[in-house]
Order: sequence, then structure tokens, then C-alpha cells
Amino acid sequence: MAVQTSIPVESKKSGGLLTPWNIIFAILALVGVTCWGLQLSRGLQVTNLGTTNMWGLYIVGFMIFTGVAAGSLLFASVPYLFKLDEFKPYTRIATYLGAIASIEAASLFIIVDIGNPERVWLFITSGNFTSPMFWDFLILAAYMVLSVIFTRQLIQVHEGKKEESSLRPIAVISFIAGILVVITSFVFSFQVARPMWSNPVQPISFLFSALIAALVVQMILAVILNKSGYIRMPMNLLGKMAKITAVLLCIELIIVVSEVLMGLYPGAGSEYEALMWLVAGQGAVGFWLELVALVAAIILLGKAGSSKGSRVIVGALLALVAIYFIKVNFLQVELFNPLLNYAGPPVYGGTTGPYIPSLIEIGLSLGIISAGALLLNLGLNKLNLGNGKASK
Repeated sequence: MAVQTSIPVESKKSGGLLTPWNIIFAILALVGVTCWGLQLSRGLQVTNLGTTNMWGLYIVGFMIFTGVAAGSLLFASVPYLFKLDEFKPYTRIATYLGAIASIEAASLFIIVDIGNPERVWLFITSGNFTSPMFWDFLILAAYMVLSVIFTRQLIQVHEGKKEESSLRPIAVISFIAGILVVITSFVFSFQVARPMWSNPVQPISFLFSALIAALVVQMILAVILNKSGYIRMPMNLLGKMAKITAVLLCIELIIVVSEVLMGLYPGAGSEYEALMWLVAGQGAVGFWLELVALVAAIILLGKAGSSKGSRVIVGALLALVAIYFIKVNFLQVELFNPLLNYAGPPVYGGTTGPYIPSLIEIGLSLGIISAGALLLNLGLNKLNLGNGKASK
């Protein structure tokens, strides 16, 4: 039976590659390649990045999909470490999502953000061990290797070729690796001249954001694949995932509000000015959209229970919107409010933000995500990732 929802997955019997959604994903990926070609030929001037906001949509995409990869490893390892048997039938999809779709997207977002992508190999040949970017590169490579191994072993256990007890070592390693997503935050937290970034709470925020991103993607996939018959996840189990996500979103909300209140309380200073820009200045629209999306997602997911999947999907999409704005606002509040000016003619003051991605950036990002979705759809069609018997 072919899936009739937004990301259809053909049944194993069809085995076809030229399904309508695969074609759509491939076309969108080609659009992304075209946009990248324009960016390479004309330079980063075709983006809305600049001297102030040198990090934009591409880095946000990198942070989100690195989080999905890390969270997917955590989602897959926890059932085998803490005996949560009801989640075990769905761990194969989680590890494949982390191994292919998420790592592909995170890696490509970094590559397209580099002005000279042909120099990526220098990460390997000339890596600086004191640089957080180098360790970020290593953890991303580790996610790829671990996810591939974990996926293979889960498939073998499902097919009866291995005992389930053999999964514990890789589950332990994957759990630790998933927590190490906090390394991504060090790229920002170690910049001591930017107080909003150099904050001990940021690694915790990155970890919770990773878990949220992974859970919402898993929930959206679960609803879609349930309708196709590819998996059979009980709605009460989906409701548990939704409630866990709501709790994590509550923690993120507390972190966001606490940072803002503590920064505004003094009533003066560089941090106060930056936060005023965020809550009542040029960045206010993004900030208040972030809060609205957070609260709405918490309400919808917290009340999901065993209700229909539509509520879960809407809540999950709002959670993704919230995570997106958390990352965007996290970047902009410092990039548009630097502590120091560059020498020479003033470059700050004329550009006040907020940053809005150009059509080239949007098209390229959509292409990267579509390429990941295509790889995910192909894996769901060709590998033994679903059809597990859900716990009752």
C-alpha cells in the first residue's frame, strides 16, 4: 500500500525508486544544487549574510540537524539501556535517520556556508586540536560511524541473526556520543567577548534542543508511517513521546525567559541593550514568535495523550518553529549587538537587522533538506527498518 500522507513510503513489494515523492525530493535537491552553483559563481554576496551577521540560515540548519542526529542516537540507545521495550521496534528508523538524513543535512549546511568548500579536507589534514570547530567535526563524523553500525546491528537483531544483549556496548557508546552534542555549543560558548553566548547554560540548552528536534521528527515520521502501515506505533506511546517533548520545551522556555530577565534586570549595559534590541527592537518579531511557538507547542503536545495524530503533527511542527527561532535569535542578539567595533569607518549602526535569508539561501537549504528526505525515503523502502510489532 502506498502512503497517502505528506512523505509517502511505498510498500516493500513495490520496490520502485521513481515514486512521486522521490521525484519531488530529487527535483528540490536539484533546485538546491542550482542555488549552490549561483552562490559559488557569484560569492556569498547573493546571500543576506554580511559583516555583522556572518552566520545565518546555514548555521542554524547545521545546529538543528546535528541535534537531530544526536537526539536520534539517544532515542535509539535509551530503550536498550533502561529496558523501555515499547520503544525498541522504532529504534532502527531512529538510527537510520541519524546516520543518513541528519548527518547529510548537517554536513552539507557546513559545506555551503564555507566560501571555499574545496578546502573542507583541511579539517583532516590541518585540524587545530584547540579549536571547538575541529571537535565539532570529529563528533559529526563519529555520529555517522556509530549510526551506521547501530543501524546494522539493530537490523541483525530484528532478523534473528544476533542476540539483543549484543546491542548494549553500542548503545552505551551511542548514549555518551549523543550527550556530547554539547560540543557544538562550545563553538559559541567559548567566545568570551559575546556574553549572551559565553554562558554556562548554553550547553544544556543545546542538549535539550537536540532531544526536542529528534523527538519531533520521530513523532512526525511515526504518524506518517503509521498511516502507511509501515510501523504500528500505538497512539498512547506516541502520546508519551509528545508529553516528554512538552516537558523538554518547558525547560527551554524557562531557560529563554530566565536569560532575558537576568539580562534586562540591571537596566543598563551592553547585555541590556542587546536584549532590548531582541525583545522590543528590530529583533522583537522573531523573539515573540519564538515564545508563542514554544507555548503553543507545549499546550498541544502536553494534551496529546492518545488523540489523533493531527494534533501531534501540529504540535511537533510548532516545536520545530520554536527551535528554529531559538537558534536564530541566539545568533542575532550578539551578531547585531557587538561589544567592539572594527577599526576604520563605522560598519555597525547602519545594519540593525533582523537577518532574513535570501531566496538563494532558502532554495539551497530546501535542497539540502530534500536530499536528506530522499535518502530517508529510499532507506525506508529498501531496508528492514519497519514492520516491527509494537508493544501493547
